[in-house]
Amino acid sequence: MFENPDALKTYTPQLQQLNFKALMNAFAYPGRIQNLHGQGPALEQVLATLIDGEVGLADPDALLSGDVRMRLEARMVVADHANFVVCNGGKSPAFQPMLGTLEEPEYGATLILQVHGFDNSDASLPMVLKGPGIEQENTLHVTGLNEAWLQRRAFWNAAFPTGVDFILVSENQVVALPRTTQVQGEF
Repeated sequence: MFENPDALKTYTPQLQQLNFKALMNAFAYPGRIQNLHGQGPALEQVLATLIDGEVGLADPDALLSGDVRMRLEARMVVADHANFVVCNGGKSPAFQPMLGTLEEPEYGATLILQVHGFDNSDASLPMVLKGPGIEQENTLHVTGLNEAWLQRRAFWNAAFPTGVDFILVSENQVVALPRTTQVQGEF
C-alpha cells in the first residue's frame, strides 16, 4: 500500500510537463523562484519529472521513502557515480559528484538540495548571482542551506564546462543554479 495515495498524481504526464516547464524557466533564469504545479513535496515533483530508469540516482541522506524510490523506478547508485543526487541542504557535502569531462560535460551531476525556504530572514544565507539569464545581478536568500555546499560548488565548477548544477527545492518551489551562474557571498 502506498504511504500517500495522492502522491500518484505527481506522476501524471500533464503535471510532469508543467513542472518540466517550471524547471526550464528555473534554469533559464537562475535565482528566480519557480512554483511547481502539484500538491506534493517539491523534491518528489522534481524527481518525478526528471528521473527514469536510465539514470543513476543517489540518496545519501535517505530523504526518499521506499514508495518514492519504487515509483521513480530509478537505478540507485552511490553519490560518486550518480547523474542525480538528492541531499539535505542543511548538511555538509560528504561525496565527490561526477563532474563530466571536457569532451562530455553533460555527465556532470545535478544535485537536488532540500532546503527550508527562500525567504529573507536572519537565518537565511544571502548570495549574489551573476551570469547568463540574469540581468546584472540577482540576490537570492536561502534558509536551510549549509554554506559548505556553495564552497564545494565553487571548487567543483572551477574548470568550466565541467561541473555540477544545483536545484534547490522547498515545499512547492524550486530554484536552479546552473554551473554557468557565479555565486558570491560570505561563505
